[in-house]
Amino acid sequence: MRAVSLAESKVKGQNKETLKSKIGMKKRTTYLILAAIAVVGIFSAGAPVLGAGKEVAKEKSYEKLCYTCHKDLKQTWEGKNVHAPVALGNCVGCHNPHASNNQKLVLSPRNQYCFDCHEKNSPEFNSGHEHKPVQDGLCLSCHQPHASLQPKLLSVPQKDLCYGCHQKEKEKFAQQYVHQPVGRAECLKCHSVHSSSRTDLLKKGPSELCAQCHNGATPNFKTAHANYPVQNKGCADCHDPHASSQRNLTRKVAHVPMAKKLCSYCHLPPDNPTPFKLVKAEDTLCRTCHADAWKEFSRPIVHAPVTQGKCTACHSPHASDERFLMKQNKTTLCADCHKEFEQKLSLKVVHDPVAKGQCELCHEPHAGSTTQLLKAEVLELCKRCHAEEHKTSHPYGKGVLDPRTGSTLDCVSCHDPHSSDEEFLTYYNRDRELCIQCHKKV
Repeated sequence: MRAVSLAESKVKGQNKETLKSKIGMKKRTTYLILAAIAVVGIFSAGAPVLGAGKEVAKEKSYEKLCYTCHKDLKQTWEGKNVHAPVALGNCVGCHNPHASNNQKLVLSPRNQYCFDCHEKNSPEFNSGHEHKPVQDGLCLSCHQPHASLQPKLLSVPQKDLCYGCHQKEKEKFAQQYVHQPVGRAECLKCHSVHSSSRTDLLKKGPSELCAQCHNGATPNFKTAHANYPVQNKGCADCHDPHASSQRNLTRKVAHVPMAKKLCSYCHLPPDNPTPFKLVKAEDTLCRTCHADAWKEFSRPIVHAPVTQGKCTACHSPHASDERFLMKQNKTTLCADCHKEFEQKLSLKVVHDPVAKGQCELCHEPHAGSTTQLLKAEVLELCKRCHAEEHKTSHPYGKGVLDPRTGSTLDCVSCHDPHSSDEEFLTYYNRDRELCIQCHKKV
């Protein structure tokens, strides 16, 4: 037998220790497996095990189990209107009992979890025109999720709830004459709370709503309206449905014939089978009293509604809250036809006249002699408000050409006259991008 060197002896010793370690690990693994089998046996004997669609046994119902820790919540809900899942003790209908990516351990994101039960595509929530909180999924801006002293789980009494967001409307309604439902904050008599097929979330057509309370068959009603059968017509054309500075809630500016009840100046008599038919064509009828306005219509460029003889495209024939009997404020009115302005008004920087609805500061409303119905050529028009800027500006005007178009360089070559996402209403960022549109590197 050969002698074993000291080095060989050390290696054999190390191998022996490694072998012992591996055997020990196998033993421990075996013990763990046996222990697991024992636990499974215990659970299988008395309760279902997690897996295969089953859940670990609970000692109590979810309701009792949750209230073990959340005693204070249960007390706050006593004596209130309680959300159905809460009343049923179905806490896990909304909350995950272990973990969630959402606050309060709710199962779905905040703007979605109510719609897990309340179908988003139902007519209640999706009828064409949606209330903004519904559209954004912000149900909790109006409702409590668990319990409330108010019906429908409202956060505060309904008379206070609407004005929580509609502060401007509340200020507007503070006038001498207020419609009774508005005074009592009974908004839901006329408006749907979630969605509607009509604008302004109305429950019915405006005249149908009015007829619910106002009987158009009474003698007083007929006398007040010169015996014309207006009960099924546009009540809101003459009356503000919320509040007014005028008696009978009439709008601020009344067309003279309407104010004097001279309806037959424009319409056939009230006993005629078609009493609302005009006695003449619309533009001919308007010209009868407004002959002076027609003088300017001979200019070379005429606004399309004027060309078509449609005065009522912009003006109310009866009454309005706007000057010149405009149907709406000019920003909204112009955008009804000029759809591109809906997007422009949402940009970061809006030209002051546009923001204030003062379209007529730059444009002629009926007819003009320049393109876009401008009241003057671009340079002259801009100087009226921006005289100082024109003294120290980039070269412009006669003899200075825009290399992109070959036309005269003027203010709107660089600035959008209505709105922009850039400072000073420029089309591009002024640091460099704007300049290189023309000054390209050679």
